[in-house]
Amino acid sequence: MAAFDVILTDKAPVPSSGYSQGIRWGNLIVTAGYLGTHPDGSGVVKGGFDAEVRQALGNIKAVLEEAGSSMADVIRINVSLTDINRFADMDRVYREFFSAPYPTRNTIGVKELWGGAQVGFDVWAAKQD
Repeated sequence: MAAFDVILTDKAPVPSSGYSQGIRWGNLIVTAGYLGTHPDGSGVVKGGFDAEVRQALGNIKAVLEEAGSSMADVIRINVSLTDINRFADMDRVYREFFSAPYPTRNTIGVKELWGGAQVGFDVWAAKQD
């Protein structure tokens, strides 16, 4: 197995089961899936859909920063929506965190997410030397 670094920060929800917040292998960083949950583990943020999107992306940003990376290094993002009709709402908030050239993206509709969350993200980033 290749050597990799486990990323861990208290600025994003700390794993309570068998997963890592993020893994760095060389210049590649892959995050776990993040919802709009408080870093302290107290559940999904209040304030509705936009607040969840901002918190989920904020959690990812914290993990990337702990890995010495940033949102500008993201090359791939996967989005899970419990209501695919919220795509435009997600995209509007998403653009607060990303700018051209945008990462590649896959968006899927899912039946449900943990804790009643409405949106989830995971990313792949390539840190330039």
